[in-house]
Amino acid sequence: MRKIRSYTPVDEALNILLKNVKAEQAAEEIFVLESVGRVSAETILAPRDIPAFDASHMDGFAVKDTDLRDADVNPVRLRVVGTAGPGPRIEITLSPGDAVRILTGAFLPEGANTVVPQEEVTVEDGWVVIRRSASPGEYVDRRGFDISKGEEIMTKGRIIKPADAMLLAYLGIWSVKVVKKPTVGIMAVGNELTDNPLQVDEGKIFNTHSHMIRHLVEASGCIPKYLGIVPDDITSVGEMIRRSLRDFDMVITIAGSSVGERDVSSQVFSNLDAELFVHGLKLQPGRVGGFAVIGGKPVVMLPGLIMSTINVFIFLAYPLIRFLQGLDPRFYHHRIRARLAEEVRFRKYLDFKKVVWVKLYDDGGDILCRPRPGESSGMSIPAKTDGFIVADPGVEKIASDSMVWVYLPP
Repeated sequence: MRKIRSYTPVDEALNILLKNVKAEQAAEEIFVLESVGRVSAETILAPRDIPAFDASHMDGFAVKDTDLRDADVNPVRLRVVGTAGPGPRIEITLSPGDAVRILTGAFLPEGANTVVPQEEVTVEDGWVVIRRSASPGEYVDRRGFDISKGEEIMTKGRIIKPADAMLLAYLGIWSVKVVKKPTVGIMAVGNELTDNPLQVDEGKIFNTHSHMIRHLVEASGCIPKYLGIVPDDITSVGEMIRRSLRDFDMVITIAGSSVGERDVSSQVFSNLDAELFVHGLKLQPGRVGGFAVIGGKPVVMLPGLIMSTINVFIFLAYPLIRFLQGLDPRFYHHRIRARLAEEVRFRKYLDFKKVVWVKLYDDGGDILCRPRPGESSGMSIPAKTDGFIVADPGVEKIASDSMVWVYLPP
């Protein structure tokens, strides 16, 4: 039986892991409308201005401001010589005394420099009557006011949003280079586990954790591959890890990471010539998690108790997944400030980083978060919470009404 003799601060463990993993972000080119959620592998500059010419901000009439100089005193009649709608610029050049009917978003014809809204005019048999003067540029969106040619519109390393894809397509950019999704093999360890619901009545434990982690990996931007359940056997676990590292960028094992007689994941890495092996984290829940690096590829060991499983994924696997995609290796998807609804006290593992999952509420003022305490095995906690707060080593309590960061997972 192997005992954990020392625990590594989880932030230090992550730094060690990132320094020893090869992160080569290969790129692939895909159709722009399929790029949402992917990480851009290139910086893109706008190939043209938006709008490409001065455009109307209103439905109305495009005119020369000089034709309206005296309209406040003497209404002006202008001849309507055409209509401009969305699409290519109308091939008309305004002469003095001309006007063009124009729709919102349409390009102003050559010679026009202002727009009079349709609510302010009278139309009479092909003529428009205007009763006020106008300044150049009224109700006009200037050429390039939205996007200027050469402006950076996509930064390398940015996660592409739906609005980004829309803008790229609007600019006529039909394909983009994105980081290829890393592949992650996921295996569960344990003779007691099953993927067959019919075997639960026979005393087996349904393998819920692997499928939850599979969804988290997918939500993190990777391609997960569930490898199945491996028996509690050093040879079987070692062979599955060795084979998986040939096929995947990263491997996650679930369970088998503690120190009991039948827990084998923590004993297998000496047989695999691991360049690096860290077992035991100053993270609670999650202290029996760890990782290894073999041939520059990472293997992250998630403990078998649900809250430890999730916490080690959040603090080791998720930042690593982001790192493999060229993103900053933070441990959360996003975060919000909230007021803690009740005090949280810690009585054990005071020198560890401590994770408390919370439920968020909106009371019409502040966003509130209420702790959902429980043991590492509390299966209902993930379903009853929205995110988590973190207490650094040495913190014994977080007072009620404290403003805290609530970190949200992918």
